[in-house]
Amino acid sequence: MSTCQGFAPASATGASRPHNSTNVSRCFVALFPDCAVCEKLDAVAIEVQKNHPGSRRTQPEQLHLTLAFIGPLIEQRANQVAQMLDAIPADPFCWTLDRVGGFERARVLWAGSKREPRLIALTRLVRKGLDAVAVSYDRKPFSAHVTLLRNVTHVPAFLLATPIAWHVTRPFLVVSERGTNGEIQYRRWGQQPSR
Repeated sequence: MSTCQGFAPASATGASRPHNSTNVSRCFVALFPDCAVCEKLDAVAIEVQKNHPGSRRTQPEQLHLTLAFIGPLIEQRANQVAQMLDAIPADPFCWTLDRVGGFERARVLWAGSKREPRLIALTRLVRKGLDAVAVSYDRKPFSAHVTLLRNVTHVPAFLLATPIAWHVTRPFLVVSERGTNGEIQYRRWGQQPSR
């Protein structure tokens, strides 16, 4: 994972950092694309946004694929989840995003693909691991999508002229926090917050 993203890798696998509060902010398990994939996804978002005035584009450093949404965790439990994820055998593969679709009720436009068995298998491993460490998560069915736009007025569906190849490596525990300017920031658990 490249450090050109706002989401940079921690200095050590499974590292934790002192936390001032009992609860860690909103947590989820996710995959993050490398810079090249981010740029391609952002280019699609910019192009599609032309037909959706008033929509909100996901910033490139926030583009991700959620495997399991957890919510608040205490530091000890966050460490357990991070360690569990580190123990999942790394079996890299290529996920090809070839279409744009949407969730009409949520007014969201996304990039995704047909059913990808390896992605589904990885998600099952993550959720099985969360069950093993008794950490609750949103159990709604997995939907492989990367949110590009929010607040869209309609949700077209079309195939991308040039599919995007995402080299999937391993999932991370991610913390969603508000920065000093009120903007949402993501960081890997164990990574120091950006200033």
